[in-house]
Amino acid sequence: MMATTALTRAWRRFAWMLVPLLLSAPAAANFTIPVEGTDDLIDVRVIGPDSPAADAPLVLWVVNQYGEMPGPESVAHALAREGATVWMVDVMDSLFLPRSDVEVRNLGGAPVGSLIARAVAEGRPTVVVGADRMAVAVLRGMRWWQQRTHDPAQLAGAVLVFPSLYRGAPVAGEDPELFSIVDATNLPVMVLQPEKGVYRHRLLGLRERLLEAGSPAFVRILPDIRDYYHLHVEEPRIESLEGLEESMDPAEARAVQALPGQILESIPLLSSADHPWETLALDPGRTTPIDRQTGLQPVDPAVAPDFELVDLKGETQALRDDFDGVQIVNFWATWCPACVEEIPSMERLASRYPDRLKIYAIAFKQSPEHLRAFVREEGFDLSFPIPVDPDGKVAARYGAFAFPTSFLVAADGRIHYSVNAGIIWDTPEVDAIVRELLEIEAE
Repeated sequence: MMATTALTRAWRRFAWMLVPLLLSAPAAANFTIPVEGTDDLIDVRVIGPDSPAADAPLVLWVVNQYGEMPGPESVAHALAREGATVWMVDVMDSLFLPRSDVEVRNLGGAPVGSLIARAVAEGRPTVVVGADRMAVAVLRGMRWWQQRTHDPAQLAGAVLVFPSLYRGAPVAGEDPELFSIVDATNLPVMVLQPEKGVYRHRLLGLRERLLEAGSPAFVRILPDIRDYYHLHVEEPRIESLEGLEESMDPAEARAVQALPGQILESIPLLSSADHPWETLALDPGRTTPIDRQTGLQPVDPAVAPDFELVDLKGETQALRDDFDGVQIVNFWATWCPACVEEIPSMERLASRYPDRLKIYAIAFKQSPEHLRAFVREEGFDLSFPIPVDPDGKVAARYGAFAFPTSFLVAADGRIHYSVNAGIIWDTPEVDAIVRELLEIEAE
């Protein structure tokens, strides 16, 4: 088992996600909106001036699956100080849905669409904002509303912050599949993509799909930060966003401070773009999420991509083509609890086969300085190297989608098994697979 302190520290990094699920109650709603065709109601909390100008922006903030948090709250108040009105909407809470990945990805268009219909009746410049997996519900809501409106230009469009628009994690190494709503979105969209985000290298493909559908898709790269950056604010900043760098990463603090302006700047840009009347058809085969593959999965053997990366000791690590054994190429990050949790069992597995098993724990888009401090803090004493993939290019070459992701390479230089989740590596089941691969000879 992993040391208690290390495991506690790992999960503490996700406390900002867990606290809203376990402890906090949502703030009281100012009014409710009926969801068309159902008996459901959507609670709306208003943040903004008491008497907004007639042309002041209206921002529909669709809270992500983790519930209301200090970061979005702080950004909403910053928008209000600029004269905008923010409608904060927690769809999962309003509909009494569990905050799971599957439930979020299964949300239909009616809840957000009904919200948009009510908002555009105000006659103000209106934009809908969503992050992460909630971006799927935002696009579905826009299309739902588009099917029912006489004037699609009433809505400027959507601002999607590090959107996750994929149906789920496929077998590791296979290309993930976008939800069909991406190919059925032709209203304007702005994507705010962190440079160090997991989907940065897939951004061009996403934009091309949106453009092919007819959406005037815009992209803004946010430098030096990773996903979830605005959720790392520790407490609500109601009066000002100044001083955030004292309690969070300075690059993330600057990005949070810039987010209100980026949302407001997106509204006239999106408003001036085309707003087609015609809605596009959905592919019924790509509307539901896929089940995540767990455990080591056999794959059609394929040659493992080469790499050369520098590890924390300053040594160059590369996949060996003359190694008579098994090489495990693992992609992980310190912000991923499952990644951290599996490391001790990887070390135990490595100790069983000191001469015939090599492990490369490749750190995804993180600095050597941060990694060295992390390893010291966790007390890891590892026999295998930690190469650094600073720009994520090696992870992209392997097709890593979720974290952790691992690939098992036999002596023939081919990948025979992969896994896109954290596992316990020293189980009899894994050991049997390693022994099976040790029987494969080099070509």
